[in-house]
Formats: sequence, structure tokens, C-alpha cells
Amino acid sequence: MRARFHPTAWLIWFAAALTPLLLTGNPLYLLVLVLVQALNLSVLEGGESSRGWRPVLLLALWIVPLTLLFNVLTVHYGRHVWARLPHAWPIVGGPLTGEALLFGVSRGLSLLALLLTFAVFNAEMPPSRWLRLVPGAFFQAGLVTAIAITFVPATVAAAQDIYRAQRLRGHTFRRVTDYAPLFAPLVVDSLERSVQLAQSMASRGFGAAVRPPSRGQQVLLQLGLWGALLLAFLGLILTLMGTGSPTLRRVPLLLAAGLFLLVLHLYGRRVRRTVYRRWYWRSRDTLLAAGSLILLLIFWGVRLAAPRHWFYYPYPPYSLVPDFSWVPGVALTFLALPALLSPPSHHRRGGRV
Repeated sequence: MRARFHPTAWLIWFAAALTPLLLTGNPLYLLVLVLVQALNLSVLEGGESSRGWRPVLLLALWIVPLTLLFNVLTVHYGRHVWARLPHAWPIVGGPLTGEALLFGVSRGLSLLALLLTFAVFNAEMPPSRWLRLVPGAFFQAGLVTAIAITFVPATVAAAQDIYRAQRLRGHTFRRVTDYAPLFAPLVVDSLERSVQLAQSMASRGFGAAVRPPSRGQQVLLQLGLWGALLLAFLGLILTLMGTGSPTLRRVPLLLAAGLFLLVLHLYGRRVRRTVYRRWYWRSRDTLLAAGSLILLLIFWGVRLAAPRHWFYYPYPPYSLVPDFSWVPGVALTFLALPALLSPPSHHRRGGRV
């Protein structure tokens, strides 16, 4: 898969895309974000990883109405009552309010926008690419995380292949028990992929890239970790007891953080890393990074200057109708920069990664 954007620029865009999801529950903004990410995904989608995300997104489309229905039937609070169920019915009995309806819509759109954002991120940044950004001290944890992230899309894609194969053999899926021929091959396929992964890691010398420390280096690393823990504990005790000035209480915590980072740096130097493919920074990466940084400034600037534009809570005493401001609304549309800056497919095939 050819890279359209530099990983650093892509991570900056990803931070800008996640920021609105952290700041607002306004369904109008979330709807704009869903449409923008759907556009990005339609342009960037490609490869096995994106193929595995499609059923997950289809499942999310079902989760949205289910979330709405659950909130409406279980939360009986609000001034705008549009229906009533008998109070004798457990849990669901009571008034059905417009506030519960809109809050369910907000939560469902938030979940759908989150899944779309991660699907777009995964389309351009597979684990093999962002694994190179993991510091050397965490290379084992990063590899395990990369394997875990690819498990869901790969399993879903394998389940689709097995489902089609069973249909071609004449098997019909009507009842729950009819899905037994689907799960047995899926388990076997997962085990085979696990064995193949273990064999490939062993053949490539996984773990041999770490130089074993000498006795003196091991003692220094352990002393550094213990020193960082003791300083953090001392800073925590001073903070809880309120002893000394605020500046004095922060000194042990800052020293602990610095010492811990130094130990991680020394440990990461023991890891030998080999790069077979270079990353190139192009003009579209500059535009994507600069635009994403501007969007981050706009999003957080609105949060600090006028937080009411992001805030939304339909229940009393707040307004049922969501507010819409053109500044954050228009800024959200510029999260479609990946779709606008992405080169044509014929250019990507001949370009450098």
C-alpha cells in the first residue's frame, strides 16, 4: 500500500479529528463530522485493513438506533413528553421525552463518528507504519498492540470469506444453530494465522534486536527506576500534606518525570532498529500538518473563548435545541483535507512512499 501522507502529518490530523469528539456532544456538529469522515473514508479506503472495517461500520449503523431506543425507553426525564408507557412495565414504563431522544441521537452519532475517524486513520496508517514511531523502549508493547489492532479487521474479513464459501456449498443461514459451520473454520483460521505469525517472528529473529545490558548498566537502570518512583512518591506526599510552596511540591514530580524519561531513553538505545523504506515529506504533508494545527487552534480557541458553542445537554435546565455556530461548524468541514489533498490513484502507484 502506497503512503499518501507522511505519518507525522497524519498523526497531527488525527489529533485534530479527535478533538471535536472530546469537546462536544452537539448532534449538529457530530453529523457534520460523520459526513466529513465518510468522505475521507470513501477517498482513502483501500487494502485488506479497510476491507475489514466495513462490517464494523455497518454494525455501528445499527448501534446508533439501538442506542437511541435504549435511552428513550430507560430515561424518563424531561419537559417535552411525546408519549407514555404504562408505569406497571418495569424499566421502560413512564413518559417518553424529547430530551431522551436527542441525547440518544447525540450518543449514537458520537460513537459513529469515533468509529469512522479510526477507520480513516487505519486506512492510511496501518500498524506496520505507526509501529516505527513507537520509542525503542516500548517496541515489544508496540508490536503486541499492533497485532491486537489488526485482529478485529482480519477476523471480520476471514468471517466474510468463510460465509461466502459456506453459501457456495449450499449451506443456508436461518437460525442461530446454522452458524456453527461458520465459527469452527473461523477458530481454525485464527489459530493458523497465530502459528504463522509466531513462525515468521521467530524466523526474523524477534527479540534478538535488543542488546543485553551489562551488569553495571542493569544496576544503573534499576537505580534510576527506583529513584524516579521514590521522587514521585515524595512529591505525592508533599502535595497531599500541603507542605511547602506549590513550586517546591512540584520539584520532586518534575525530577521523577525527567529521571524516568532518561531511563527510557537509555533503555531504548539498546534496541537496534533497521529501516528498509524511507518516509518522504512532500508539499501535501506540509498543507495537511499546517491545516490540522490551525484547526486545533480554532477548536481549542472556541473551547476557551466561548465554551457554550461546544456544550450540549438537552435535559433541563438547558435548551433542548442544539446551538450551531458557524466558526466551529465550518472548521469541522476542513477535516476533509485528506480527501482534498490525496493524490490520484495512478499518481500514487508511480510515486515514492
